[in-house]
Amino acid sequence: MSAIARTLDHVIRAPARLARTTEFFFRRADSMGDIYPDDNRHGTVPGSDVDRVLFLGEAGQMSLGVRTHQLSMAAYFARHHHAASGRGVEWSIEPFPNARLADAPSVLAASEDAIRRADIVVVVVGITDALRVVRPAIWEEGIRDTLSTLTTMLAADARILLAHIPPLDNAGSLSRPARVAAGRHGSALNRRTDIAAEDHSQAVCVSFPEELTRALWRPESDQKRYSNTYDIWAAHMARNLPDPN
Repeated sequence: MSAIARTLDHVIRAPARLARTTEFFFRRADSMGDIYPDDNRHGTVPGSDVDRVLFLGEAGQMSLGVRTHQLSMAAYFARHHHAASGRGVEWSIEPFPNARLADAPSVLAASEDAIRRADIVVVVVGITDALRVVRPAIWEEGIRDTLSTLTTMLAADARILLAHIPPLDNAGSLSRPARVAAGRHGSALNRRTDIAAEDHSQAVCVSFPEELTRALWRPESDQKRYSNTYDIWAAHMARNLPDPN
């Protein structure tokens, strides 16, 4: 193999190696907080004119580090939506088993009945795919397919929220070079999400709240820090929910 060919091979392979290394150290650094709730993945906020809210995606972005789903992002979103609208809320979570956008087709098919009843669908996924350096074109295709499937199942006035991948360059569990690489790739995937959503009037992309980007994130196995993050993130999502058509 020539020197040029070896260089090209290194460039092609390096991102995948970096992703595996980054994910290993990210998970290991926060292994003590690697807990998930084992209670029901659904709940209710009492009130009239109930909205049904379905969260789809990566459990590590919605309920990692807390011991009950009542402290998950979905539950906080339901409470914030109720406070803003006065409506009752029935919320539920359908996690992607491998925490990858590639899980979406099978999860959507299995959740068709719940999706058809939903008034609001929130898709929260991307950290694992960013760390694994999924190709942006593949990511965009997956987002487009997910949105197309959802819109064929949902009522015309239902709304879809797509949560941006958090800024991984702010993840204190990663070394600075790994943070920079992961942050750039996550931003690239977010741009592709924005492009895909432009073709779907029911979908709105929601950036990660600025309030959570002011310092490096080091949860240090602290349930309160996780739940506070879900609370702030969910409030930001609820504020960006468009009015129904």
